[in-house]
Amino acid sequence: MQPTLFFIPHQWLGWPLLVAWLLISAIISFNYWRRGGWSDELKGFLPMVAMVTAAILFVLPAVEVGGVNPDDPLGPMVNRGLAVRGYGLCMLLAIVTGMGIVLWRCRQIEFPVDPIFTLAFCMVIAGVIGARLFYVIQKHDQFFGPDIPLTLSLQLAANMTGGGLVVYGSLFGASIAAFIFFWWSKLPVWKTADLMAPGMAIGLAIGRLGCLMNGCCWGGVCDVGMPAIQFPAGSSAWVQHLSDGSLLGLKTKPLTDQAPQELGFANEVITVGQGLGKEVGVTPGDLIAIEIDNPDRIRYLKSWRTDLADQESIKFAWSHDGKIDVIALPLGKLPAQSLRVHPTQIYSSVNALLLCLLLWMYWYHRRSDGEVFALMLILYPIGRFMIETIRNDEAGQFGTEWTISQWVSMGTIIVGFAIFSWCRAFGQIADVRAPELPNE
Repeated sequence: MQPTLFFIPHQWLGWPLLVAWLLISAIISFNYWRRGGWSDELKGFLPMVAMVTAAILFVLPAVEVGGVNPDDPLGPMVNRGLAVRGYGLCMLLAIVTGMGIVLWRCRQIEFPVDPIFTLAFCMVIAGVIGARLFYVIQKHDQFFGPDIPLTLSLQLAANMTGGGLVVYGSLFGASIAAFIFFWWSKLPVWKTADLMAPGMAIGLAIGRLGCLMNGCCWGGVCDVGMPAIQFPAGSSAWVQHLSDGSLLGLKTKPLTDQAPQELGFANEVITVGQGLGKEVGVTPGDLIAIEIDNPDRIRYLKSWRTDLADQESIKFAWSHDGKIDVIALPLGKLPAQSLRVHPTQIYSSVNALLLCLLLWMYWYHRRSDGEVFALMLILYPIGRFMIETIRNDEAGQFGTEWTISQWVSMGTIIVGFAIFSWCRAFGQIADVRAPELPNE
């Protein structure tokens, strides 16, 4: 797990970056002017100069993040600069790779390439918006509430530096943008959708590796002889396992009574095994609560400064016999890793990679345009539904054990079968020849 690969220091941003960009832009603009004067190339380049300049002045300062001060790990958080995330790098690689195989196929069948670039750009933007919107709706209680001002809610919803993207939201957003583009550009809808499908699948495969680096989308505890992975202290899986008492040797169950939860006690102890829970005197029937203030500091101390770990503590409280005991657990005594969990991110990546290969090969065997895209809508949700059964980062919905992703998977499978059937019955017979675009 490596959420942040490195930081671009705050001192390198702002005016130093702006001056460097303007100098490079001036050199490029001068070359354009020397070759053709006030040419179309120069006119087309200047708007990009303005947009990048605005981004340097207004966007980059807003996305700089705070973090642990390496010179004073126990002190206040400081501005570390612009974080280069492993998840973001994987997303960029996913986009480039997906576009690469789509363009490769386009050149094989002499399909026009220029509209595909525009289409891909629209799908990426709409996909990110859709992925974030799906997450905000799914976790709406974290963004909107009676105690959260509307302006703050909107800021939290727009801030993606801490993560929060859902694959299905990306799929829906990208598909909507694609079909709007089809209507506008007069490209053949289903044939173009078939072209894009393998690229979307390979993008999912690489994107899931970003989930692994980010430590999200983890699986349930793996207590059988299957492949497993452990995440470091401070990760989402580690925080969950500590919060429910698992890392303390406790087996608990979530409380359904809201009153104790309002006091911070969300789990009731069922059994007590070997571990810190037993050492401090927790017994079955007690209610436990754990306060974790700064996961980033925990991860840094347990990973890089173990000599300072005992100077940081976590507040642990348990309620028993009508009274509440509170102690501080030194960070150095807590496990350095989460429990062994199913590597669902790797399973998801392999699933998407195999799907990409299948979609790529099925292109040669489809009878009607649209079948490749429909096949993606059928097969991906089946794999996603199965993987969700061993994930442990989402609760069941609508009074069932099915997560929201499993419910969406079932709906997507139905839509996929409907599209496949329609294309077989009424669609255009598959043809690898280049389409005839309307004259402009």
